Amino acid sequence: RIVVAAIGVDHQQLINLCIDNGFADLAPSHPAPAADQSDSNGSWFRKILATGGANSRIAVPSCKSVYTGGTWFDSKPDVDFTQVYLGFKSAGIDNEHGLYVYAVLQMLLGGGGSFSAGGPGKGMYSRLYTRVLNQHAWIESCVAFHHCYTDAGLFGISASCRPRNEHALFDVIATEIEAVAATSGKRSSFRRPYASQEGASLFEVKRAKNQLKSNLLMNLESRMVQLEDLGRQIQVSGRKVPAEAMIQHIEAITPEDIQKGAAELLASPATVLAQGCVDGISQFCPQVAANHGIKL
Repeated sequence: RIVVAAIGVDHQQLINLCIDNGFADLAPSHPAPAADQSDSNGSWFRKILATGGANSRIAVPSCKSVYTGGTWFDSKPDVDFTQVYLGFKSAGIDNEHGLYVYAVLQMLLGGGGSFSAGGPGKGMYSRLYTRVLNQHAWIESCVAFHHCYTDAGLFGISASCRPRNEHALFDVIATEIEAVAATSGKRSSFRRPYASQEGASLFEVKRAKNQLKSNLLMNLESRMVQLEDLGRQIQVSGRKVPAEAMIQHIEAITPEDIQKGAAELLASPATVLAQGCVDGISQFCPQVAANHGIKL
């Protein structure tokens, strides 16, 4: 499928430009009626593009992905840092509410490198900074990620540390996933002295939502970002969701949504990857995962 996206141009002018440059000569991805196929003026192409607008939807082919989870350890004892990834199945673009829940959760966990110059918007008060990077000098980086696709996603934490600490690193990031899945104000089963409160508070969720809205709106000030966003949305969902609608979805997220979303992560088998010095994590991974209610 070819997606043609443009901003700052009249819609009819875009159609004419596409036809003049040979797009009407391409075979449609879905067979058009015989009368349209025989029309040398590209009428089938005009009909496809003539439905432009924020509320229009284009048919998008679908095929379901299959999430399996699993573990993979790549031994490279000579590297400077050991990289550890802990991921879970999450929501895809077809799960609109879940998509925004995990976007807020990613902001709430945040993270970064062991060194940062600080400044507004750096997420220095996110959980992975205050509860991980500020507490463990041997951890080099720790960041929450959410890779989102049409029908599924992958949410988790990636981290790195000096060799021989990888088993402890896996324990630390597993603790943070379990913590946000705990009921607000209660501790997870594996307690740490500095974790005074586990489940996401209303204040944390509000801060994460504000940061997400800020990042979204600031990025959309760029014309190139607007163009890429338009093309990607049409490609994966067949319609354009305006920024105002995104903000409304973000505002609707509650601490209960965050807790429920994090708990749903633990319902699927985990994906655990490690590269570097992996002797410790390969030996203790099953026991640590069981301590945190993580399925392998």
